Amino acid sequence: MSLAYYPGCSLGHSSVEYDRSTRKLLATLGLEYAVVPDWTCCGSSPAHMTDYLMAQSLAARNLRQAAEVGDELLAPCPSCYQREKNAEIEIHKSDVLRAAVNEVLDRPYEGRVRVYALPEYLMEFAGVDKIASLVKTDLSRLRVVPYYGCLLGRPSALTGECDDEQPMMMDSLLRAAGVDVKWWNYKTECCGASLGMPKMEIQRQLSGKVLQQALAAGADAVVVGCPLCHVNLDLRQDQINHYCGTDYEVPILYLSQVLGLALGLSADDVMLDKNVVDPRPLVERAVAGAAGAAAGATHDASAEAKS
Repeated sequence: MSLAYYPGCSLGHSSVEYDRSTRKLLATLGLEYAVVPDWTCCGSSPAHMTDYLMAQSLAARNLRQAAEVGDELLAPCPSCYQREKNAEIEIHKSDVLRAAVNEVLDRPYEGRVRVYALPEYLMEFAGVDKIASLVKTDLSRLRVVPYYGCLLGRPSALTGECDDEQPMMMDSLLRAAGVDVKWWNYKTECCGASLGMPKMEIQRQLSGKVLQQALAAGADAVVVGCPLCHVNLDLRQDQINHYCGTDYEVPILYLSQVLGLALGLSADDVMLDKNVVDPRPLVERAVAGAAGAAAGATHDASAEAKS
């Protein structure tokens, strides 16, 4: 049986580059998957605030569908992950809740599917050693900070991270891929999330602070694993500049895009052209700089050997 891949609503539309690059990355790592058949919305993000049983039933239906593919479900979107993971834990723990949910569903969920976020799945089923062994493109001159946002790393008891405030899985994966990962203390600060519509001034301020701190840490780009974080930091960066009086031009890359590039995928493969703040010049400079440094080191070693 294969991994059940749950794209969710965002990855099929506004975050298609996250979907494409994740699928390409899984294939490059030799991790087989099949899309959850006839998947539906998981209820993210307001369903559980409206009707608890209906919210768990929406998520459980996807778990039931995933069970047709395999016993593991990968939800790259952290909001989808949180909804599916919450349902997994509570339904597997409570026979009473499972029975109530199955009363709502057209067909019962009887499986034991385990839900994974992307960093968690890559750490468990690929691992840093395998990723390091498959690196084909030198990204050592690409300076980034990993941004987990509110959901990807916490609560650590649910996500498998080492710490709610200092999650490390994305750090470890990026370092394994040879990327220059900078340390910072803003990796779990909120970007404004869904406040971008009703309270845009709050979102602009919070996202602006994330960008400010990324640059202060010495990064040239921010790496995310969340479609909403990507929207706030990338799509709305011009709006942040207008509101805050800044002139940021910081590329916001998905984790799967960076890992894919390191493992030999092309800019087209990971859809870098879809990003609003174009990351291609930065990536090209980083690759060229690493190649130049390597050539210089080879020349110096050759000259030393001759002398």
